[in-house]
Formats: sequence, C-alpha cells, structure tokens
Amino acid sequence: MKEGFDSPRDRQLKINMTAIKNLKSSYILIIFALTIGFIGLKLKSKNLILPNSKLTAYQVLILQLQSLKNNSKLGNDRGIEQVYIFAHPENKKITGPIKKFKKMIKSDPYSIFLDHNDNKIELAHKDQFHEVYFVKVTKNKRSKTFLWTLIPYIDDKKNSFWFTVNVISYRNKKEV
Repeated sequence: MKEGFDSPRDRQLKINMTAIKNLKSSYILIIFALTIGFIGLKLKSKNLILPNSKLTAYQVLILQLQSLKNNSKLGNDRGIEQVYIFAHPENKKITGPIKKFKKMIKSDPYSIFLDHNDNKIELAHKDQFHEVYFVKVTKNKRSKTFLWTLIPYIDDKKNSFWFTVNVISYRNKKEV
C-alpha cells in the first residue's frame, strides 16, 4: 500500500471515530436540554427548587434567568419567588420580604428580566469565593447588560450553596 493512502479499514475506523464524537456531542446536548426541561417541569410543580450543594454558580444563574424568563407562564410570580430563594440571606435582609422583592423586580432596571426574549451570558471573573457574569437581557428588541455576582454561603452544617449577592446594571460598550 502506498504512503498517504488510507486502507479501507483505516477509512472505516475514521468514520467510526467521527460517529462516536458526534454521538458524544449529541449526548451532551440532550443532557443539557433535559436539564433545562427538568427545571421547567420542577418549577411548574408545587415545590420550587431549593438551594443544593450540588448546584454550581452557573446552574443557579441559569435557573434564575429561566425562572424570570418564564415568570408569566409559571403564574403567580413563581419565577420571582424562585429567584428570591437563591438571593443571598444577607441580601434578603435588605430586599425582602418577598412582597418587597417582587416590587423591586417589577421596577427598573430589573423589569426587563420578566418574560424576556433572550439572554447571553459571559463569564467575567471566577475564583473560589465568587463568580461574576455579564448578562445581556433582551426584551422586545430592547437590551440591557448586568453584572451578576454569586458567592458561596456556608450554613451551620458546613454545606456550601451558591447564592446571588448582587445584580447591577452595567453600562459599557462591551457586548456579551
């Protein structure tokens, strides 16, 4: 066999490897879609998702954004209630109780989050103490960018949970 030519066996092996790579990519995409679907189903049930030490900061951010995006579909401001559950306990002293928190979310600059059309997320900073994301939210062709910060909170039993500590409007030419 001449150098540079693949044997039929080599070609079949390459085809099989490509199929395996495509299968892995599809598997990851399916798992992600199922996770997002599960979050939607869980939010429609009676119980909201509670802080869990297995959730990453990014997963908490996605959960909160999806909850706000689907607030009207969920009914009775359940999306806002879900977000409130993941507000840092120290922040709840300022933004709570829930009635006050709902009023805050329904006013500027946060009202754009409710039933928004799209969002884009970009990691701004990450270390063991906090994660900061640029979050660009679009609603009815209007967009706003926010800095969304999450930090771990350690409870009395030494369990660590990610909570949102602040969401601030970000005005810069940087696009997410």
